[in-house]
Amino acid sequence: MSLTLQQNVVEKCNLLLRTDHKEHDELIKLLQNAADPYAIPFLRQAILLKPQLEYLAYDDYGAYYKKCFWALEVIGTKKAIEVIQEFGGSDDPIIKEQAIYRLAKI
Repeated sequence: MSLTLQQNVVEKCNLLLRTDHKEHDELIKLLQNAADPYAIPFLRQAILLKPQLEYLAYDDYGAYYKKCFWALEVIGTKKAIEVIQEFGGSDDPIIKEQAIYRLAKI
């Protein structure tokens, strides 16, 4: 990966965890396209961050989580898959459903 692309991934990861914008879906898509393992812990944190993102309150069917798990699947490392597995045991039924669905596709 070029240095410029790596810097872009770092920048997008840092933005992903901020709550002062409404671009989380787009950032997740960009990280999915980059498929850089650097993004794994940031995608994990983004899953945990979702309840704080008031503008996504309408998403009660899990589209946001689906996008996060899809990005992790595309990254595809052992660690990325472990994060999906971790959320497969979530107490939140929507997160759990999306994680289990994604694991079934791997």
